[in-house]
Amino acid sequence: MRKNLNFIPLNNDLNKLSAFIPSLDSGWRANQRIDSKPFMVESLDAIREFQRQGWNIAGALENRSKKSRKVDNHFIKMEHPDFRILNKKGQTEAVATMNIQNSCNGSKPMELDLGAYRLVCSNGAVAHTSYSNAKVPHSEKGQYNLQEILCDLGIRTQNVMEEFNKLKESELTPAEAISMAADAARIRFGKDVEFDVSQLLNIVRDEDKGDDVWTVFNRIQENLTQAHRITDENGAMYGAVTDSREDTRINKELFQLAHAYA
Repeated sequence: MRKNLNFIPLNNDLNKLSAFIPSLDSGWRANQRIDSKPFMVESLDAIREFQRQGWNIAGALENRSKKSRKVDNHFIKMEHPDFRILNKKGQTEAVATMNIQNSCNGSKPMELDLGAYRLVCSNGAVAHTSYSNAKVPHSEKGQYNLQEILCDLGIRTQNVMEEFNKLKESELTPAEAISMAADAARIRFGKDVEFDVSQLLNIVRDEDKGDDVWTVFNRIQENLTQAHRITDENGAMYGAVTDSREDTRINKELFQLAHAYA
């Protein structure tokens, strides 16, 4: 499970999920609902449908509003063991993930994001293509859109895993890797990057050694979001990304960046 996000680990246990994430309860959500949104697309309905297609509940968390500190969003992570990325030894390196984010009061649509979870480092990459991400509005039409997504979810997932596999086909020179790291730093911190971006290429484990785009992408992603020993010019440590919404934004942009270098 991602070390930088405060996920509650779950073993495909729907009852445990409901107990730990109260904002999933339709009664609780009804009290938070805004007047203009009488119809809500419920996360539990989507989760049950995903489970029927072989997806397992892996973890969950709730996000709080920075202003009111009230719970305003929940994030459910699901995994599918049959959609995999293999390493050179033919072993499972990553499995497909589905991230479900939903507002508690209907003010924002449910978001569905396909990606991959790298087992060795707990990296949770998020794809960003026309078929890997969807927003489901809180309306009857939104409920219909959700059913359409579920109908071709297997094809969408397979396509996403193929996109990640393509990153293994191209290798980067040292200069290109540094350039990619600098671009990645700007994704999180903006234009004013005040640290040596080569830190984002630090190798944490043997599995991180390699010059192909997939391996470099994973090193950068882990170091950038989990902030392994990343320091600024004065030696101050950067913190990890702890908000799932910001984490998703960064990962979507990193996916596009990796494909630009592939």
